[in-house]
Amino acid sequence: MSNRLQPNRLAVALQLALAGTTVGLLSVAQAQQTGAANTPVTLGNIVVSASGFEQAVEDAPASITVIPHEELAKRAYPDITEALKDVPGVVVTGGGSSSDISIRGMASGYTMLLVDGVRQNSRETRPNSDGSGIEQGWLPPIEAIERIEVIRGPMSSLYGSDAMGGVINIITRKVAKEWGGSVRMEGTLQGHSRSGDIYGGNVYLTGPLVDDLLGIQIYGNLSRRNEDKFVNGFNKQQTESGTVKLSLTPNKDHDITLEAGRTLQERTSNPGKSMALESCRGTRCTPNEMSQSKYSRNVYALSHNGRWGKATSYSYVQQEQIDNPGRNMFLKNTEANSQWTLPLGSHIVTAGASYKKESLEDMGNQLTSLSKLDRYQWALYVEDEWSMTDSFALTGGVRMNKDENYGTHWTPRLYGVWHATDNFSIKGGVSTGFKAPSLRSAVADWGQITGGGGDPAIIRGNPDLKPEKSISQELSFIWDNRQDLSASLTLFNTDFKDKITEVRTCMDSGSTPPGSAIVDENCSINGVPFKFISDRLNVDKANMRGIEATLTWQPHEEVRLAANYTYTRSEQKSGDFKGQPLNKMPKHMFNTTVDWMPNEATDLWARWNFRGKSSEYLSRTSMAEGTPSFAFLDAGVQYKLNRNLTVGFAVYNIFDKQVNSEDFGAVYDGRRYWASATYRF
Repeated sequence: MSNRLQPNRLAVALQLALAGTTVGLLSVAQAQQTGAANTPVTLGNIVVSASGFEQAVEDAPASITVIPHEELAKRAYPDITEALKDVPGVVVTGGGSSSDISIRGMASGYTMLLVDGVRQNSRETRPNSDGSGIEQGWLPPIEAIERIEVIRGPMSSLYGSDAMGGVINIITRKVAKEWGGSVRMEGTLQGHSRSGDIYGGNVYLTGPLVDDLLGIQIYGNLSRRNEDKFVNGFNKQQTESGTVKLSLTPNKDHDITLEAGRTLQERTSNPGKSMALESCRGTRCTPNEMSQSKYSRNVYALSHNGRWGKATSYSYVQQEQIDNPGRNMFLKNTEANSQWTLPLGSHIVTAGASYKKESLEDMGNQLTSLSKLDRYQWALYVEDEWSMTDSFALTGGVRMNKDENYGTHWTPRLYGVWHATDNFSIKGGVSTGFKAPSLRSAVADWGQITGGGGDPAIIRGNPDLKPEKSISQELSFIWDNRQDLSASLTLFNTDFKDKITEVRTCMDSGSTPPGSAIVDENCSINGVPFKFISDRLNVDKANMRGIEATLTWQPHEEVRLAANYTYTRSEQKSGDFKGQPLNKMPKHMFNTTVDWMPNEATDLWARWNFRGKSSEYLSRTSMAEGTPSFAFLDAGVQYKLNRNLTVGFAVYNIFDKQVNSEDFGAVYDGRRYWASATYRF
């Protein structure tokens, strides 16, 4: 089904490749004899995700946050979940080995991840939300990232299904016209011996093969985390990745890029470490065995940027191949998209078409021999940004989505941006979103295994499912004195309907709470007993609303302070738990950062992250308790030894706040010490 490279061989191969690349990088640097650092191009507050073309953040028809490369480089971010903790409206859910990303109260499955505008999606290879955090492992290493753009709120009118909660777009660095690159090594030493240390590195190289015609970009990453020595802690994690891009520029109006990449992730849990020694059900206990999950992803892409006079275009075709051999699953996503932007007087029109096909092989069906599923979707979309006056622009757009199984769905949006004065702006609009059911959930002959170890349990598919839908409104007030102080306040509201919910049909006596009305000693299908049987139904409506506030102050040229606050409230509007919260979200979040650059070589920083008590939430078929509040204080320094070499040191969770699964439903590391060294040329 797929060519699986053994982990040990891949690790050795990548280590040799990285070592060889490092030597090659130094040789190239000496050959160039320039010594100049290959710093990324700074685009300031320019973004592309909100409309599909470049514009200033203050003009973008969306609530959007930009994290530049410089911010990513100076802190210990093993993946983008850490980088997103300071963004208003964004919650890193889970913890331990199951971190994921939620935006504005929507579950993590409603957040779309993009790399250079192209979808990254492997969730079909981890049904029932097992293996959380795998998606972040596919993303480029920090040295290859130009910036991260985070859109809060639905963007289905531009990006289609899965963008109901928001969009995270990773913008990578472009192939350079001069040779340059970087080598970065880093490690984290835990303050407690029971927590696993972290270490790794990544390399980045880019330059011309043929001047003004053909360029190349290579980047790779190796990371390791040792297993924690307590139950529900981090498992052992290994990630290896490598990507090669070739960029052809036949003339000044066309750029053609060919990309190929491979990533391998491996996670291991051992009894007596991150896994309990035994599992008990009632009075029966059985010893646990080592659990190992392996995921691999191959990606191939061809893209074209065109400049046609006033018009511009961006087109691509990409194929993802994701393998989960431990569960005999293989997913192939093929996607093509062509988007055109044309200024027409006071209008900027963006129009495009997309096609996507998903093909899944899964041997885990518990009902029939059916093991292969596929479907296609295609869409047409158009948006128009109309500058009605010099100070007011109105963006209207609509996307027509055609799904093989669910027919046609329209997702419009309308958004206005008014610069009332040079210092004060008001932004707001209405957006719609939708999310198609997963491949398995809509197939009548499919029974997905669940329930953990021991006797199996299943969730049956339902061909009558409808896509989930949402309507969101937001209103933002933005003030900037254009010197040293800026602030914003955003109000948002989302109405969510046709939520797909798991409804328990029957449970055996060993799995059913005393007095339950659905106990069934013969909880079985075709004579096969199950711990429980569930169906999926469109039954629930919900509402999410909240406030996001930000403040940035630069009291001195060398000092910058930034803070943000988020209030989020969710409520189920129908179903058995009407009136109760929907998702596990802290009602109050507060983040603050301080940066001080006493000289050109030194950058000191500190940050404080507070997460208030989370509400009760819907956990599959029942309500689960919320978790207490907690806060972390981190501080660090980055020092440029010379124009090529930069070192960093930081202490995270300075006060050693203990967050464990028993009290908080999640695990976060205690005090830890991080160090890094980056050589750029």
